[in-house]
Amino acid sequence: MNPVLKLLLEGGSLSTAQMAQVLNLTEGEINGHLEQLKKEHIFLGWRPVLDLSKEAAGAVRAVIEVRITPERGGGFNRLAERISRFDEVESCYLMSGGYDLLVFVTGSSLQKVASFVSEKLSTIEGVISTSTHFMLRSYKEQGYLMDLPAEQNDRLTVTP
Repeated sequence: MNPVLKLLLEGGSLSTAQMAQVLNLTEGEINGHLEQLKKEHIFLGWRPVLDLSKEAAGAVRAVIEVRITPERGGGFNRLAERISRFDEVESCYLMSGGYDLLVFVTGSSLQKVASFVSEKLSTIEGVISTSTHFMLRSYKEQGYLMDLPAEQNDRLTVTP
């Protein structure tokens, strides 16, 4: 595995200068690795970890289990790509188990998310059923505990 990619996965929020120091490389070499990872569509971008519960006009988030009928010659891909194109959709995953797609959506209100599900998602030909779960509170987001000060939010130490 590319050492810069490994450090991105394990290192959390290291700067390129810190990554260079850890890997004993120059910052230019780190930037070269990052550019190569971008060209290969492995590294798609930086994303902040936000606690939107502290924002007065925080977005409503929901997880939707979607059952769909696979298409001849295309399987689940065409429908998954179509669903993924909606602005409300944050993430869309093909799953094993009792449903086919797991879709994460955001909206400005419960009504906006419900409207998206009833008017856009469930009306797509091939969608058999949906089950919507509204996220009420986040305790941990992308490896970060939500209610701890930054200095106490380090990951647990891994020991052999």
